[in-house]
Amino acid sequence: MFFKSNNNNSEAKKLPRLVHEYMRHRFILLPTYLDTLRCFEYDGVINGKEARCFCIFSPYRAKEQHLSIRSRVDIEQHPEMLLFKGYIDRQGSVYVADRRAPVSKVGQDRLA
Repeated sequence: MFFKSNNNNSEAKKLPRLVHEYMRHRFILLPTYLDTLRCFEYDGVINGKEARCFCIFSPYRAKEQHLSIRSRVDIEQHPEMLLFKGYIDRQGSVYVADRRAPVSKVGQDRLA
């Protein structure tokens, strides 16, 4: 279906439809927000099985930080830009992990 492509380090793309839908329901994210995100896709092996892996970031957030994210290597060099990471297995099941930094509440540090 989407395995064995030569797209391991190419340009960022919009989220695959399956990933977009999964994240909309799983993380309760607005479609307009998900449309702004981009990902790098690459072939990988998860639990001994081939999968289509992806790392998701916000090009707008990178621009705010004056970073140019043009490849997966750039994401690895700036892990703070990684928002989500996941894969699609051969059966078409989607798995996504939230890698966003936790948001602290104002004044919470004073309570500890």
